Order: sequence, then structure tokens, then C-alpha cells
Amino acid sequence: MKKWKLLVGLLSVAVVAAAMLVLISGKKDGSKAEGESYAFATIARGSIESVVSSSGTLSVVSSVSVLAQMSGRLETVAVDYNDSVRKGQVLATINTDLLRLQAKVAQSAVDKARANYELEALDAKNAESLFSKDLLSEYDLQASRSTLEVARAELAASLASLEEIETEINQYAIITSPISGVVLERDVDAGQSVVGGSSSSSTSLFTIAEDLSRMQIEAEVDELDIGAIRVGQDVRFTVEADPGNAFTGAVKSIRLVPETTDNVVYYTVIILADNESGKLLPGMTASVTFIEQRKDDILVVPNSALRFTPTELSDEEIAKARFLAGLGALSAAERADAEARYDERLESADAPQAPAAAKAGGLTSLMGGAGAGGRPMGGMGGPGFGGPPDARTSAASSGAPVREAAAKKTLWYVDDSGRLAALLVETGASDGSKTEIVGAEGLEGTKVISKIEVQ
Repeated sequence: MKKWKLLVGLLSVAVVAAAMLVLISGKKDGSKAEGESYAFATIARGSIESVVSSSGTLSVVSSVSVLAQMSGRLETVAVDYNDSVRKGQVLATINTDLLRLQAKVAQSAVDKARANYELEALDAKNAESLFSKDLLSEYDLQASRSTLEVARAELAASLASLEEIETEINQYAIITSPISGVVLERDVDAGQSVVGGSSSSSTSLFTIAEDLSRMQIEAEVDELDIGAIRVGQDVRFTVEADPGNAFTGAVKSIRLVPETTDNVVYYTVIILADNESGKLLPGMTASVTFIEQRKDDILVVPNSALRFTPTELSDEEIAKARFLAGLGALSAAERADAEARYDERLESADAPQAPAAAKAGGLTSLMGGAGAGGRPMGGMGGPGFGGPPDARTSAASSGAPVREAAAKKTLWYVDDSGRLAALLVETGASDGSKTEIVGAEGLEGTKVISKIEVQ
């Protein structure tokens, strides 16, 4: 009785283990489930771009702030927002009534100082004459000369004061444009009091953009992607005001001072763009695409085809299909012989008495490898099968560099007899959705499996 219970227990454990093995192994029964069918993609010619995405704000290339150079009340404002102005054009005027009164007072001071100077000059000349006749002491002569110098200095000071007032009336009170351009901002109105003096305290009157036919974008680029950005690089961008229109530009400079936001380091990249159409306005948000690399007229295949692995084949059948694909073009007899030798070597490697080294490297020697230290498995075609493109490469928005690793990837197709067959291909650049096929011009137009569809 005890033996019977023990036997039942062992059988139960075996059944559970077998069920778990089936669940783990997946479906390897040699056929697709009912209602499933293959979806195909075609190896065709196309273009691939590797890009870095960012965003930024449009601004003018250069602008000038017009400040008040004297204090007073604005009498007129001659321009408004968006007005085009020429260099030297009058923008506004400051009331000069008080200045003109001050000018009259200053002119009177000049007249008085000039009369005093002329009188002192006459006294000095008379003192020179008396001194020459020994009728005046040397001290009195020097005193007369000094008085004349004081009068000369007072005249110069009064003239300078008058000139300053006249300059304010004729220049500072008339505010002109320092450049030709467009008025972006008008910060004052007629009748408003303004303060002149140093730039830190002066009232800002206008902001003038020099040229709106060219704009710049200040884009923030993550430190992970900044290595892919270079001066002169082509840029494509859109703005929310006109999302259907793509604009172009080029990288002007990369600012070396980083900015940190939420522990993420960014670098500011300056982009120049033409704006002859006038559609780009300061302050617009731009969605920027830096074109890292572009390849045209190349063979491409969807990445889904590179990721596809047939679930209806066992691991041994997949390995055998890859091996046969690596042998290249063979006659029917040669292929049959290769399959036979493959099966024979496989049985030898799986034999219980086979040494561990034979199990590890027996098949690889047949497929083009050399066990430990030989060429990687890939048959006569080269360096291995690999899997789908690298995750960083397939993320186009991350701006990862284009990976040009010469690795053999596997594509699957249905041959003329309706059987699954493999293709080993060398891949190149990838933009995240499709990958370049290198050195396989004869594959153009080939239909390969991209996925299994459920009806």
C-alpha cells in the first residue's frame, strides 16, 4: 500500500513538471494557431534619417532698446508697434519749454562772463604797461593776470553749460531710431514722464528689431543628445501656428554654459532660419528636429520584420534554418548534403557520451564558427545572427547615434514550397521604424514576414 501511494505521488509530480515545461516552452508544435496568418513587408528602396528632437522659442536675431537720455515729459510719440523705421527717423520728442528758459538764463550767464573777461583782459593789459614803467609792483601784475585767468575759466564754464542745454534741446529731446528695423515694443505714451541718465535707471522707450527676414531659435538639447549636434547642421522645425508647414534652418552655435532643470542638464543651441514669408513671429514655440544623418535610395526593411521570430518552429529548427541561410546559393543536392551533415553533427552533439566541449562547439564548427575562439556562428555569411536593432537606435526621438554595426540579422519568408525559410542580412542605419539592408541589392522586392495576425 505504501509503495502504491509513493508511485501515485511520483506520477503527480511528473505530470505537474511536464505541464510547467509546456507552459514555459511555449507553442512549438510546428503550426500556427487557428485564425492566425502572416503579415508581410517588402524590402524596398527608401530613405532613412537619424534625428534628435527638441523644442525652443523663436526670437529676433538682434534688437536694440531705445532709452531716454534726458528727463522730461513726452510731447509726441510718432511710431507704434510693428512700424518699420529707418535709421535716424524721429520716434518721439520730449517737451523742451523748461529747457528753453534754462537756455536763456545760460545765455545771459555767458554774456556776463564774456563782459567780465573782456574787462579783466583790459586791466591785465594796463597792468603790463604800468609794470614796464616801474609804476606797478610784480605782485600786482601777477594778481591781475590771475584775475584774467579766472574770468576766462568762468566764461568757458558758462559756454559749456549753454552747450549742454542746447544739446538736450536739439538732440536728446528728439529721440531717433539708432537702426533700421521694426518696432517690436512701445513702452511709453505721449504725456508720460521719462527719466534719463544712466542705463540702469533710464526709461525704456522702444525695442527695435534689426531684421525680421531672419529669425533664431533657442532650443534646449539634453546632455545625452548634445554630442550629435554640430555647427552648420541642418534643422527642420514646425510652429504651432502653422503645424502643416515645415521650416528649415541651420545650427549657428552651441552655448557652452549648461542649464539644469529638475536635475536634467540642457545646453542651449542657437538655430538661424529664413523668414522671408513673415510667418515666423518672435515668441512662437518651435518643435525642432536636428538631422543627424540622412541616407537616400537605399534598401530598407521594417524593424518589425527584423524582430519577428516564428513561434511554430522549435529552437533546433530555427537554428537549422539560419545555418542553411548562411550557406548562400546551393544546388538541391548540395543543400540536401548540408542538411544531412547538420543533422548528423546535431545528433553527435546531443549524444550523452559526447564531451562537453563537443556539445558546446560541435555545431558552430559546421556553421562557420570554431567553438571557443573561432568566428561567431553565422555560417559562411559572417558574424552571427543577432536580434532586432539596438533599442537606443530604434528610438528616433532620443537622437541616439546611427549604429553601423555590420551584424547579420535574420529575416523570415515563405519559400516556393510554402515552408518557412530564413535570410541573413547585414544591417546599417536605423531611424527606429525601418533599417537599412547593406550589400544585398538582389533582395529588392522580396516579401518577408513582419508579424503574425489574428483573424
